[in-house]
Amino acid sequence: MMKTLIRVVLMVAVALPPLAAAHHGTTTNSTLYIIEELVEIEGEVVEVFWRNPHVRFRLDDGSSIWELEMGPQPALFRRLGISQDSVSEGDQIRAAGYVSRRNESSLGVINLLLPSGEEFVEGGQTARWENKQQIDIGYRAPSSQDADPVAVETARATSEGIFKVWAGVGGHRPFGMPGSPNADYSHERLLTEYAQEMVAQYNHTDNPELDCQTGMPSPMFDPVPMQIIDDGDRILIRVQEHDVERVVHMDTDGIGEPESIAASPLGFSVGHWEGDSLVVSTTHVDWPLFNNGTGAPQSEQVVYAESFEVIEGDVLRYTFSATDPLMFTEPVVVEMLRGWTPGVAIESFDCVADW
Repeated sequence: MMKTLIRVVLMVAVALPPLAAAHHGTTTNSTLYIIEELVEIEGEVVEVFWRNPHVRFRLDDGSSIWELEMGPQPALFRRLGISQDSVSEGDQIRAAGYVSRRNESSLGVINLLLPSGEEFVEGGQTARWENKQQIDIGYRAPSSQDADPVAVETARATSEGIFKVWAGVGGHRPFGMPGSPNADYSHERLLTEYAQEMVAQYNHTDNPELDCQTGMPSPMFDPVPMQIIDDGDRILIRVQEHDVERVVHMDTDGIGEPESIAASPLGFSVGHWEGDSLVVSTTHVDWPLFNNGTGAPQSEQVVYAESFEVIEGDVLRYTFSATDPLMFTEPVVVEMLRGWTPGVAIESFDCVADW
């Protein structure tokens, strides 16, 4: 059977398109926000929440308390040179954005005007007010330019093969959001009728990542740093998003029969080397969604085949294939490139859904 190859070929060091920032949807995502009407409010900041999954504020407009949801995460603000001190309790600010479908008192911010006259503008959007400085908060991938120079040199001197920190994947995901750059293939052809029915019934506001939960394979498609670590008879794959740590068993002696292996959201992975390429097979996945954002499902029958191969020294070619006879009409294959980012460290995601 011919496999469907969804190629994601990108310049590794180039930033993502601005509206590809948040993997579960930006503040212009019509499945999460009511984008038919832009709402403007003004008031006093009564609380600042500088935590994942997104930076948030509470604002008192004199009659009610609003939660302001910013698209970017704290790590992105840091890369843009913006600190938590940019907005403080007691500040008088103005905001414009779209009301959340999850919470009628929550606003997905497009424009935020600070007392300093600076205006934060969601990536790809335009300034709303006259101000001293417009700051575009569109996505910018992590790079060695953000890291400590000593850490960069140390990484260059000690890192070998695939055992590095990789970043720069383009945010493209199988079965992506309608209108996103990766929605150029047919759900009808790749999903069985049963799977299509499940997608049609999916409520996007129930995306588990909004509640700080995730499972395979979504973490592998996130535009965040990923570190591969040699841990002897196993290999660790750490993804910054949601503090994911996958274990790839290189020696399966003593593990037991397949039926004795417990299923989990990240599954059970076994690896081997083919030359310098790491090849991984993953089964026993207890996670219902192939794409958390759009509701594309997977079943307990799903099997993943992955390969990690260094090409041209500083580029990791990642190939992923998923076979699921219940949900997919044929194997879904994705190829992505990541760039080596020496000196960049995996940070704690420290996600809190409610505050």
